Amino acid sequence: IEEAQKVAEALKGLEVKIPAKVGEANKLFGSVTNIDLAAALEKQGHAIDRKFLSIKGGSIKRTGPYEAQIRLHREVQMDFEFEVVPEKK
Repeated sequence: IEEAQKVAEALKGLEVKIPAKVGEANKLFGSVTNIDLAAALEKQGHAIDRKFLSIKGGSIKRTGPYEAQIRLHREVQMDFEFEVVPEKK
């Protein structure tokens, strides 16, 4: 449990932005899922299996701020905020 709590503390101040291809009205081509969130977290040095990431509302279809729940241990869960941003061309 201690290890999971340390990871939760490290994630608290983390800012994660997931770039995505967008069309009109900031609608995404495709969607952003827990797989994309897991990859973004791993880029910042936190390897968390996608099955422990749950994006509130399912897959994401527009840019903006979102929230996911991360289960680090059966007794340690946290809400995690991240943002989907337009991919730079």
